[in-house]
Amino acid sequence: MNIAVVLAGGVGSRYGGNLPKQYCMLNGKEVIAYAIEAAKKSKKTDKVLIVCDRSYQERLAREYGTEVCDGGNTRNISVYNALAYIKERGYDCKKIIFLDSARPLIRAELIDEYMDKLDEYDCVITGQKIVDSLGKVGMRYVDREDYYLIQTPEACNFPLLCSSFDKDSDRTAICQLMPENSSLYVSYAMKNNMKVTYMGDLELVGKFLEERV
Repeated sequence: MNIAVVLAGGVGSRYGGNLPKQYCMLNGKEVIAYAIEAAKKSKKTDKVLIVCDRSYQERLAREYGTEVCDGGNTRNISVYNALAYIKERGYDCKKIIFLDSARPLIRAELIDEYMDKLDEYDCVITGQKIVDSLGKVGMRYVDREDYYLIQTPEACNFPLLCSSFDKDSDRTAICQLMPENSSLYVSYAMKNNMKVTYMGDLELVGKFLEERV
């Protein structure tokens, strides 16, 4: 079994507004709907699990036909809760992919690609090359070719991730909490993976969604 987890436990403190950003409307749908729909359209996903605050669980489960579990105070606790939920229900999960509820540009085809890559690698992550100059305090020069940005989706071998995941770690990239010897594939296929972080982002992301229709 392959499971897609939509992480929606955040409160969006930087976003502002009356609602967490994942529940704001974007081109006629909630922001979170885009990640859920991509996961459900994926040919490689058997089940979709939303990790969110309890106050939203009943509605999300009813409207989107997914399973839900409790979000945590931190991203890592939310991930841990998802892993625990899957294990407690006895699901024979082999592959798991984590999606960010605030990244609505995700496509089902990319989820399929990541799931397939897990046949060769223990972990598959989304990378973005750094195109701006990079600096470090106390240093005059840093080679940006040595670095990349880590984003979701992140896909992992489920048993391996469960064997090493530390919910109290200060690392926030899931791939960094896999066993040390895990094989990693970095995908640069998603050129535009914009996250809704501030209120003004909705309009821009909405235009990107319109352009790809």
